[in-house]
Amino acid sequence: MTTAEGAKKIIAEVSNHDLDQWVRTASFTSEIEESIRGHIHQELTSWLFFRKLAADCSRSNISLHGFARLWERSAAECLADFKWLEKYLVSRGGRSKPTGIEATTFEWPDNPIEPVGPCKEALFVEKSLLEDLERLCSLADKSGDIALTDAIQSKFMRKETRHVKNLADLLQQVVRVSKQPGLGLYLLDRELRHTDGIVPWDSANDTSQQHDDTTEV
Repeated sequence: MTTAEGAKKIIAEVSNHDLDQWVRTASFTSEIEESIRGHIHQELTSWLFFRKLAADCSRSNISLHGFARLWERSAAECLADFKWLEKYLVSRGGRSKPTGIEATTFEWPDNPIEPVGPCKEALFVEKSLLEDLERLCSLADKSGDIALTDAIQSKFMRKETRHVKNLADLLQQVVRVSKQPGLGLYLLDRELRHTDGIVPWDSANDTSQQHDDTTEV
C-alpha cells in the first residue's frame, strides 16, 4: 500500500465515524443527556416566568422598579445558565434539542398591589431549579459521571442555594411590610432600586463571604 493510499484509508476511517461518540465517555449516558436537556428546558421556563414578573412590576399601575430589576437579574441568570449548560452538553458529545416553552399565566396583582403571592411563586420556581439540579447531580453520581457532578457543584449548587435563601428572606420581608399596605412596600422597593435589584442581605447568605470572628486561644 502506498503512502497516499494509507492516508486515504485513515481519512476514510475517521470521516465515517460519528466523532461525538468519540467525545462521549461511557458515564455520559443517554439518560444523563436527556436529563441535562430537561434542566435546560426548566431554565428557559423559569427565564420566561421571571421576565413576566419584571414586565408586570414595570407597569405604571404597579411601578415597583426595584422589584422589576430583581426579576430582570433572575431572568438573566436563567438565560446565562441555559447557554452554559447547552455548551456543556455539546462539549460532552450531546445534542441540543430545543422544546416548546410553556407560557406562564401568572399575573402580579394590581388591585390591590399584593407582593406576597408573586414572591412566594418566585421562591418555588427558584427552589424547583435547585431540586432539579440535585436530581441531576444524584443521577451523575449513580452513573459515575464525575465530570458532570463537578460541573454542577462548582457552577450551580452554591449560588442556587443562596438564591433560594434570598427569596425566602424576601418573602418574609414582604409579608411583614404587607401587614400595613403602602409605605413599607415602597421602602423595600426603594432599597432594591438602590442596590440595582440585588437583595441587601445577599452577602450575608453567601457562604464564601462568611468571616470567622473567633480568635485563637
